[in-house]
Amino acid sequence: MAKYKKRSDGRYATTVMAGYKPDGKPNNIFLSAKTEKELKEKIFELKMKIKTGEAIKTSDTLLKDYADSWLDTYKASAGINTKAMYKNALNYIKPELGHLPLNKIVRSDVQKLINDNQEHPRTCEIIRLTLVQILNSAIDDKLLHENVAKKVTLPKRHKAEKRALTELEKESLKKADFTPKEWAFVTLIYFFGLRKGEALALTKADIDFKNKSLTVNKSAVINVNQTVIKEGAKSDAGNRTIPIPDSAVPFLRDYLKNLDTFYLFPGKNAATLSAAQYERMWKHIIKKMNDAATTEKEKLIGAKPIQGLTAHIFRHNYCTMLYYSGISQKKAVELMGHSDLKMIMEVYAHLDEEKEAVQEKLNKAIAL
Repeated sequence: MAKYKKRSDGRYATTVMAGYKPDGKPNNIFLSAKTEKELKEKIFELKMKIKTGEAIKTSDTLLKDYADSWLDTYKASAGINTKAMYKNALNYIKPELGHLPLNKIVRSDVQKLINDNQEHPRTCEIIRLTLVQILNSAIDDKLLHENVAKKVTLPKRHKAEKRALTELEKESLKKADFTPKEWAFVTLIYFFGLRKGEALALTKADIDFKNKSLTVNKSAVINVNQTVIKEGAKSDAGNRTIPIPDSAVPFLRDYLKNLDTFYLFPGKNAATLSAAQYERMWKHIIKKMNDAATTEKEKLIGAKPIQGLTAHIFRHNYCTMLYYSGISQKKAVELMGHSDLKMIMEVYAHLDEEKEAVQEKLNKAIAL
């Protein structure tokens, strides 16, 4: 006969008394496991910790209270975007699990939260990442015995296919009626493969026409209401110098000559664009590209052939151009500002495969 009762979620559970709380009440620690054997091992491990003075301090700290403290204390120095990511995750976690004491949360609670959001795989990844960090911190603070978020199952996420610009998109760039600011942004992501934040952080001092070079040594961290310029690029490898192609020189020279601000993309009331201002500019860029790509008749029926285009696609397009220009993988890594060869190798390998497939088809077509 089983010593421990099996719960409705299929797990075995029990409580172990680890002394008393300051108010005199028993400090009961909740444990659960998939099998009786695993549960017995956890009980033994906990009792050994209690014996050596490593017992859990308390068992009634609520997740929502600890999560807020964790964010304020342990993530105080995190970047703006990272903090925003954690806060967004807590908006999912706290309504569902926040009312539970830390040591009463079981894996099925976390799994249910993940299952309820499985249509958004990336959100699920962030929820688990955040919970794992919170519960690990609680273990370090001796408020918890185990991390039940580590082994939850995430929904499969289909990795978005990386692509270069289509011929239609390239043609529309030549014809679109961009403002100077819009064309300047497009120029920088097209001719230099810059990340969005790197382009928005550029100043006049970063462009050297004498040596035909553009220096990347800052990044704009875009927040809802403001943008913070962070010294240093996304990584050490991101700090780099990129040659300016001859075809980009005339426009950039004129743009800087007529610009009365130090930053290339000034915001309305700030040094550079806010998140809302950037989104507005990007929407205008896409609209003008669609206008350039469609006939008057197509416009009447609302045709928009250019969909899902992001600034990062321009960056992938730049990498593709490096490949077809014969630039080595090592040099491509430097120009792209990557910290290692992995991503460049993936792009180059994919393009090698495409090239080989074309060669094979060509050989078959012209064979006697």
